[in-house]
Amino acid sequence: MGLAFPVAALVAALLVFATSPFEAGLVIGVIAALVPWALLAGDVRVGPWIMLVAGVGIPGVLVAVYDAPGANFLALLAVAWLAARGESLAAEVTAAVAASIVIPLVFAAGDWDEDGEAVVYFATGGLIVWCIGRILRRERRLVVALTEAQDRLAAAASAAERQRIARDVHDVVGHSLTVMLLNVSGARRVLSRDPAAAAEALDRAEQAGRGSLQSVRAIVGLLRTPDEAGAEPRPGAVDIVALVDTATAAGLPVRAEVAGDLDAIDPYVGLAAYRLVQEALANVEHHAPGSDVMVRVVNDNDRLNVSVCNGPARDTPPPPAGRGGTGLEGMRQRVGAVGGTVTAGPEGGGWMVDGSIPLPRTAARPQPEARA
Repeated sequence: MGLAFPVAALVAALLVFATSPFEAGLVIGVIAALVPWALLAGDVRVGPWIMLVAGVGIPGVLVAVYDAPGANFLALLAVAWLAARGESLAAEVTAAVAASIVIPLVFAAGDWDEDGEAVVYFATGGLIVWCIGRILRRERRLVVALTEAQDRLAAAASAAERQRIARDVHDVVGHSLTVMLLNVSGARRVLSRDPAAAAEALDRAEQAGRGSLQSVRAIVGLLRTPDEAGAEPRPGAVDIVALVDTATAAGLPVRAEVAGDLDAIDPYVGLAAYRLVQEALANVEHHAPGSDVMVRVVNDNDRLNVSVCNGPARDTPPPPAGRGGTGLEGMRQRVGAVGGTVTAGPEGGGWMVDGSIPLPRTAARPQPEARA
């Protein structure tokens, strides 16, 4: 609008000179009528009443004084601009009435028999340009609304991505620190009587720390190079057994029972199940250290059921350290993102975390065999 309307006004001004006798007053008047359009072309704000006076009033004077009906096209253009801007209804209505009725009547008053039809033509033209202006206003508002909606969606996507990264970092670092602390504690206990076992435990702690650092680097790398998100493989359901083995090697008494083909599990479902087990094992070590843990993973044709059940704590839990992590809420968000549910509560003196995730058709393969 900042350029199209001024260009149209310039064309209308040339039409005035082409259809009317060339006079100095007419030239000055046309130049004065073009001033608001020149300001608009220079990205200067023009108020609705200024446009009414300069864009409609001056062309009306030119029509009456110099018998230049072409000047009314400048007035009609001002009507379209005022309707498109929508800043003042009073100025819009006044301009529409003046350009469509008053100015044509003044022009036709001199010779109605010859110029009477001009009233009908200009009135029809005024209605058309007013409708065009209203359409432009609607489109501008729609563009603004769409832009705001896009900004809100971008902000929501950014917040969701931050939450996802926070959960990933929490899951990876929390589990790795749990494994490291278990190994370091075990090494400290046997250091004096079995240096070899202590060294092996410290080696496992070092490996867990390196693995955690590598995972954190991969997660943070997604912030820099999102197009390479697939370069670093993510854990899936098939990696749950290795996760349990790592926790067992660190000294956590945990067993696993797996039923069904975990290789066929959808990657997103598998990642959610893996994170659920990872977070549950970290919570066991924090809230119920030394307790026996049973991890069950079952592919039962159309759902992947994952449960982590621990008995009563054998050692004294460490005191709480300020605010808690994402914990159970993080599990629910992860599993809920793939359509699953998570329940948790007391079970036989311990605690049970149970997750159920629907499987895509391609991943639902019944496998009755079980291994532990």
